[in-house]
Parts: sequence; structure tokens; C-alpha cells
Amino acid sequence: MSYRNVNQRPTPQLWQAQDVCKEHNNEEGSIDTITGKLSQICLTEDMADVFFSFKGENVARIPAHKMILALRIPVFKAMFYGSFPQSIGDIKIEDIELEIFQRLVKYIYTDHLQLSKQSVIPLLYAAQKYQIAGLISKCEKYLQDNLDVNNACTLFSNAKFFTMDKLQTNALKFIADNAIEVLKSEDFLLLPSENLVDILELDSLRAQEVDVIRAVLRWVDHQLTKSKIKVDGKSRRAVLLKDSILFTLAIPLLSIEEFTSIVIPCGILTDEEQLLIFKDLTVPNSPSSCGKFRIHPREGTKVLMVTVNDILNPAFPNMHTASFHSQFMNQWGDLQAEIFSVKANKIIKIKSFTINPKFQNPNQNSFVFNVNIKTQSGSFTVNQPMFARASRLVDRSGYATEEGTVAMDVIFDGRACKLPIDKIIPQNEMLVLTINPNVTNFNLGMWGQNQQMIKTFPPTYQNMINGMMYQHKLSDQTTLYLSLTGGKLVESFEVLEIC
Repeated sequence: MSYRNVNQRPTPQLWQAQDVCKEHNNEEGSIDTITGKLSQICLTEDMADVFFSFKGENVARIPAHKMILALRIPVFKAMFYGSFPQSIGDIKIEDIELEIFQRLVKYIYTDHLQLSKQSVIPLLYAAQKYQIAGLISKCEKYLQDNLDVNNACTLFSNAKFFTMDKLQTNALKFIADNAIEVLKSEDFLLLPSENLVDILELDSLRAQEVDVIRAVLRWVDHQLTKSKIKVDGKSRRAVLLKDSILFTLAIPLLSIEEFTSIVIPCGILTDEEQLLIFKDLTVPNSPSSCGKFRIHPREGTKVLMVTVNDILNPAFPNMHTASFHSQFMNQWGDLQAEIFSVKANKIIKIKSFTINPKFQNPNQNSFVFNVNIKTQSGSFTVNQPMFARASRLVDRSGYATEEGTVAMDVIFDGRACKLPIDKIIPQNEMLVLTINPNVTNFNLGMWGQNQQMIKTFPPTYQNMINGMMYQHKLSDQTTLYLSLTGGKLVESFEVLEIC
């Protein structure tokens, strides 16, 4: 559902008054009531003592009754019975279309109201002009009930224009919570610059900064194209400097690749700004010198660390305490493959997994795990095997496409190994991480193949939820669903709650 901007006027439809009256009488039923009587004379010349006229030729005049209008609307009471009453000639209406004014008069006479996505904004304007509180409330409720990703930006703009604080607040929250879809919508392109700034200043915006910047660049190019201005770096920067849009963007938080492939080519930065931001991105722990640019992440894009033990054994939140370790038993056992599956009821991004095996073998200093990662709608692939020493990140350049399955070898030498995944997982889609121990190429010692001293977790009893064994709430909105065979290899994972 989409809505016109408040500055766009609906196309007039020239209804004949007698046809509208016939419709009213059919809707109201019996006319032997005060409502029925008012409906009967609504929009007719019967006892009418005032007429409203509209711009254009051959447009029907609307008849009305001063007393009825004055009894319902203070503005009309002042107009007809105030210190300087208007008594001669038609009342000219230049900012409201005929059809909308007819609906307004019908509401005044009968309280009957039919709202639609085409009429609600013009009716809201008319209600504000004549200070009709009941009609304003009904329009606001209709807009609130029909808020979605395709009209949220326009509804926010209209709510701000009409000073409807509740709708304005709710629209902003909806935009923040559904930022990924809203930023991609055509409605986003219709935002005035000052309202765009209101959205970009939200800390709660649930979208990665690179997607926010892409959306803003699309918005800029739309403004330039609409104004028939050449689209280049100079014109883009001029638009972004209006209302300081440029400095609401957290460009210093981008990766080097995002900065060099998206921001620099679009030409919105000066040479000095490019140099300062590039230095900030490439020199670790250097004091930020990025001027007016936003440098703190939005709350909606914070990376959360989820520890597997907290999910398996919520009664033991601190696995490093003595009381926790007393709950485990050390026993020899075969080291087997571990499969970790995760999905969520919202869109998430898995940033990394940390492998830290919970076993030991004194005669084996290191061994190899083969790690496979895949999702339902296309996964990653690598062109050649990848190796990662413990405590060192895997080289990101090995990820060539997002088709097939990631296959990498990880050398473990007693320290935790963090594997970057950086994969967006759509709502209710599964990511599966499979870890296959491969110890055949290493000294196995006297215990034999795959035999390790394994710590055994206390038993847990959990019901199947959403087809998965465990659930973990990231927030009030987002719940992770997980299954796990083993629990001996994956220590934790980083997840970004996107939407």
C-alpha cells in the first residue's frame, strides 16, 4: 500500500450531488431519525443557505446548511455567526478537491466515513484545516493500522507535517525495526531531506552502515535525476551537504573494501576527507580524526557474542569457575564430527565461529579439522583449501563466490581459533556448520585413532522448539533456534541482529 505525499493533490472526480445523496440515503436506512433526516438533506439544496464552489469550469457547487456546519465545527461557527460573518456569495475552496470536500460534509452531517489509501491524506489535511478532532483521530488510526514498508517513509513525513506525535513516533520505530526493507523501497526515495536526516540520526536503525550508505546514494541520484541535474560527485556532494546529510553517515565504520569500492568512486568526499578516513581505517588504535562524520555504531548493528555453553547449560553461565568444572567428567572417547545448525525468526548475520575443542591428548600437539559451511539459498565456496592457525583469522580473500559450500582446513594447536563467516541468514533459513576431525596425518600416540580425553557435559533436557533442540533470545524481537551434535568443538559465535 502506498500513499501520496501531502503536497500531491488527488485527481478530482466530479460527482453529481444527487447521486451522492442517493448513496447516503441507502446507507443510512430509515430516515425517521435525526441521523436519517440529516442524511436526507446532506449535499442537497433543500433548505440550503450556503454554497461552496471549487476551481475549474462546470464543477458542481456543494450546498450546505450553516447551522448544521456551525453546530459541529467551531471554524464554521466563527465563519457564519462570528463578529464578521460571511453572508454573500459562494465560499471558494481552492486547496481541497470536490470529492474530498463532499466526504468531509458527509462526515459532518452523519458521522459516516469511508477511508481509502487515496483519500486519507487529503481528508486529514481538510480535517486539520477545519479543526475536526474526530476526523483527525480516525485518519490517524487508519494510517497507523496500514503502516508497512512501502509507505512508512511517506507516513512519517505526513505525521511530522500534521504534528501527529504518536504516529510520527510509531512510524520512526517501524522504519528502524524494518530498515533493510524500507531502505530498498521506492517510498524511501520520496523523503524530503530534513526527514531523511531524522531517520539517519536514529541509533536504533537495524541495517548495516554500508546498506544505509547505498540507500542514501540511491536517494541522492533520484533527487538529481528528478531535477534533471547531471549525476556526478560534485552534484551528489551538494545534495548531501544540505541539512548535513553527509555527516549522518558512519563512513569511518566501513571496511576498507567497502570504502574503496563504494564511497570513493561516487565522489562525495574531498581529497582531505578521503585521506583522513583511509588513515582511520588502516591504522589500528589511532585516534579518530574523521571530522564531523558519525563514528559510533548504531544500536541495531551491534555484534553479539553467543557462547554455546550458555545455551547448552544455562544453569552454569560461567564455565571457568571451580563449581562448573566439578560438574564434568573426563573420559576417553572417539572424536567425532560435530554439526551445528542455527536459524532465527528474523534476519541475522553470522560474523564468525570460534572453535576451541574441550579435550586433550598429551602426545598430540596439533591436528586438523575440516570445516564445511552451507545455507539453504546458496553458500560460500573457496577455490582452494584454506588453512588457519589457531588464534588467527582466516584470510577473507579466499571467499570467491557465494555458491556451493565453504570447505576449509583448520589447524588447532591448543588455542581458540576464530573463523570469519560474515554471512547474512534470511528469516527462518538454516546455516549448517559441519566440523570433521582429521587426525590421520598426525601422531596419534598410544590411545589409537580419534581417541581423546573428552570432557562430558552434564545432561540437558530440552523440548524440540521450531524443529530445533534449543532456543536463545537475542532480544525481545529475535530468537535463535539451534541444534547441536556433540558440543565439544564450537565454543561461541558472533551474530548481528539485522531485523
